[in-house]
Amino acid sequence: MSTLRHPIAAVPVEMRDSVTTPSAARVYDWFLGGAHNWEIDRAFGQRVVDIIPDIKSYTRENRRFLNRVVRHALDAGFRQFLDIGSGLPTVGNVHEVAELHWRSAPGADEDRARVVYVDNDPVVQSLGGLILDREGDPRRHHALRADPIADPDGLWPLLARTGVFDLDEPTCLLMVSMLHFSKDSEHPHESVAALRERLPAGSLLAVSHWTTSDATEQEQVANERLVEAYEHSTHPGQLRSSAEIQDFFGDFEMLEPGLVYAPSWRPDGHEEFTGDPERSRMLAGVARKR
Repeated sequence: MSTLRHPIAAVPVEMRDSVTTPSAARVYDWFLGGAHNWEIDRAFGQRVVDIIPDIKSYTRENRRFLNRVVRHALDAGFRQFLDIGSGLPTVGNVHEVAELHWRSAPGADEDRARVVYVDNDPVVQSLGGLILDREGDPRRHHALRADPIADPDGLWPLLARTGVFDLDEPTCLLMVSMLHFSKDSEHPHESVAALRERLPAGSLLAVSHWTTSDATEQEQVANERLVEAYEHSTHPGQLRSSAEIQDFFGDFEMLEPGLVYAPSWRPDGHEEFTGDPERSRMLAGVARKR
């Protein structure tokens, strides 16, 4: 596996916490088998595997959910995607799925999907931009550094300046495997409500979130150890119940089958937990703004 190397002395001061501390986004990339992670991330990831042996399977299921949502949105006519807390745009991310879909049923170039990735980790955003410069299309793909949980209103002027995003166009907003990296003290429910308010009518919101619901006693002990481990990463967080996760959708209309375990959201036969979806630990759903 290739690795990315950044001498600490060459990294701007504002980025150094993300270099000297395990990055949740880069660890996730390692779970998925990606190459954009460093030794500090791999060592931390192995600690997490020791706590949750199936964590790599969970991340793959979560990525499959993301892919199914993107394909559903494309089939429904969406051509604009906003991926918040995106991590690194690698290993089957939004623009890759959209490009494969376009090639399977090609249309006009202007009908191809536009994607903006948003992350608050400066190193991840910087690396994401480099990856998109190499593998994406700058006319349609953009990596943006912002923190919509801390400042949801500040996101929209930044989006407008990308030249990629139309503030008035119905959008597929993806918040996949990221809200459990926001503690209640950061007021994520209020921030997501502000984001929902700004979306045009007809937009979609997709959320997946690690849950404490249905956890066995042994799983709950592992959950607590997991949360404690991530206190030593760039993005500490907390797990939530199904009711708390449902609240992120507000008054949006849930698409069938509602909020379910990730393998059960419109499965396509490639899931790992088809007979036992709650083992995936991740609740997921998609809702539409009326």
